[in-house]
Amino acid sequence: MQILLILTIAVHVLSSIFWAGSTFVLARNGGQGATGLIRPQTGAASASILSGLLLWHLLHQGSFQRVEQVLATGAAAAILAFLIQLALVRPALRSGEAPRRIAGGYRASAALLVVTIVCMAVSRYV
Repeated sequence: MQILLILTIAVHVLSSIFWAGSTFVLARNGGQGATGLIRPQTGAASASILSGLLLWHLLHQGSFQRVEQVLATGAAAAILAFLIQLALVRPALRSGEAPRRIAGGYRASAALLVVTIVCMAVSRYV
């Protein structure tokens, strides 16, 4: 189990860093370059969410105390950020819509990912 836990944490952290970091950059620059990053972002977000679910199963199954409540809030924000990217950004890129819509989708996702990061960082200490 220790190897599985270490590998799952590594996948979760690395995919989350790429997803959040690229989202922050795209939110800041108005979505320029999003066409080349949307597929890797989708993959990283999927890996992040799935590995997070596995971590929950390995470390928090059967408990819903304050730590798990904070983690669940962060997880919900991450899932919502992913859904925004899938529902707003991806179709806007395909149809060539106004960059404002793409930038708005990335900004909303970035704000939610900030909530996620804060929740993950402080969950141990609440």
